[in-house]
Amino acid sequence: MNILHKTFAVAAGISVLLVLQTSAQAQQKQWIKVETRNGVHVYAVDENGETEINLLHDTTPSGVHLVKDSIPTVEEDTVIVGRWRIIHRESPEGHSYTDIYRIPKPASQRVFTHWLGIDFGWNNFVDRSDYAGLSGVNPNVKAYDYSAQGLYTFAPRPPSDPLTASEFSLVPEKSVNVNIWIFRQQRYLRNNKIGMEYGLGLLMNNFRYRRNITYVNQGSHTEVIRDSISFRKNKLFTEYLTVPVFLCFHLSGRGDEGFQVKLGSNFGYLFKSRTKQVSDARGKVKTNDNFNLSTFRVSPELALGWHSWSFYVTYSLTPLHQYGVKQYPYAFGIRFNGF
Repeated sequence: MNILHKTFAVAAGISVLLVLQTSAQAQQKQWIKVETRNGVHVYAVDENGETEINLLHDTTPSGVHLVKDSIPTVEEDTVIVGRWRIIHRESPEGHSYTDIYRIPKPASQRVFTHWLGIDFGWNNFVDRSDYAGLSGVNPNVKAYDYSAQGLYTFAPRPPSDPLTASEFSLVPEKSVNVNIWIFRQQRYLRNNKIGMEYGLGLLMNNFRYRRNITYVNQGSHTEVIRDSISFRKNKLFTEYLTVPVFLCFHLSGRGDEGFQVKLGSNFGYLFKSRTKQVSDARGKVKTNDNFNLSTFRVSPELALGWHSWSFYVTYSLTPLHQYGVKQYPYAFGIRFNGF
């Protein structure tokens, strides 16, 4: 009886296979033959997961004679076919159990998120202030106004001479830009070649002044004076809470796997600002104030990336200060995209 049962099982299995093979495209089934220590199992699984069929079972791999080219054969207890996982287990008593289930879809590969990215670079500014109006060369243009109507201008403290562009000059190698990106997320828009990137971060600029100037808050306006002492360190620090919005062009690879070009803009809100001065006469002095700085800042950026690293350059369309001098910050450096 046992031999007859096996023979019937083999014959029935071959018959079913022949019938199913003639309409394979119509039924859209995936076939798998699993050879384990205790026998051979052939399964047909349809794409919708509605049917699982154990077509035959035999005690030895040699007991099955099928069309080997059409049915993949594996000799493992666990196999994966497409999104199907087939696990063949055997109890100590010699009983065989087969579990078939569908593997859940992986997280969408159209979205990539990076955490805790960091930039390191240098910053300076393009000075477009009209200092000519200060010396009377162009009296119709008053970059600094000492009149009662001009309290909300950016002016040196009278009766000092008006400042010049050279007195706002920076020490380039010590004027550093450090940005921390809490997260940056990229979402593919088309064909995995174009994506949109957005995130949240802190953009921090250090403007290290070469000359001995001091910011003075007069309540209704901010003044800058030539100070009477010499500073070993004299800098203005700004920190903007920033939302970047970029278009990303992937020229090779996916995500960070290849070369990328990113073009967009950073939209910032003034979060913190202070000056720090170090001198022998006064020691270390930190002053927290908004110093007539622009509350909002828009700065376009171009970034060229390779894997997890990028080179960036950014230029602010918003001047550093709200009134008076017109100095437009820019920065460039290296970015680690994050984890």
